[in-house]
Order: sequence, then structure tokens, then C-alpha cells
Amino acid sequence: MKPIISPWLIYFASRADSLKILAGCILVCCIIAICIAYMEGDIDYGSVLTHKSFMKKCAIVSVISAVALAVTPSAETIYTMAAVKEITPDNIQAIGKTGKDVIDYITDQIDKVVNDKEENKK
Repeated sequence: MKPIISPWLIYFASRADSLKILAGCILVCCIIAICIAYMEGDIDYGSVLTHKSFMKKCAIVSVISAVALAVTPSAETIYTMAAVKEITPDNIQAIGKTGKDVIDYITDQIDKVVNDKEENKK
């Protein structure tokens, strides 16, 4: 029997929150680096231009990090998306709940299985 959700999807879903944290940290560090590079240069003498390429690189990394932060879904969203493709109207009627209740139940069960496995490793 084929599993509803691939074990690889569960693994990558558990790493999605870490990716968001990493992207946020990189974004904050780049913004701080840009501010320091700008303050270190003296506008009157044009020495800000010496840090221009560094600031440009930090700005590019900041934009990429901000986009990654914005488009990376949470683990719960990934589980929901994976479960939704397997749910049909007949399944929902058989259970007798709304679609949202079914998705919440499935997501809770997946989290329970994943958390039980993590606790057993400790």
C-alpha cells in the first residue's frame, strides 16, 4: 500500500521552519552590515563609494533572503498541501466533518507521528 505522505516530504517539511529562521538571520545580518558599511564611510569625502560593492552584494543577499523568507511555507502548510490532494468529497462526507476539520485532524496525526519518532531518538 502506498503511503499518503512520502517520508521525504515529512523530512523536508520538518526542515522548512529551520530554513525560515536561517533566511531571517541572514537578512538581519546583511541589513546590519549595510548600515555599518554606510556609517563607516564619510559622505563628505566620498569614501562611502569604497564600500559600494560590498553594500551591493549585501543588498542582493538581503533581497534573496527576504524572498526565501516570504515564500517558504511552514511545516503545517506543507502537510496540509500534501493531504489535500488525497482528500475527496466522498472522504469528507464519510467522516461527516467539514474539510477544515479533516485537514486539521490529518495534520495533527502527522505531527504526532513525527514528534513520537523524534522523542524515541532522544
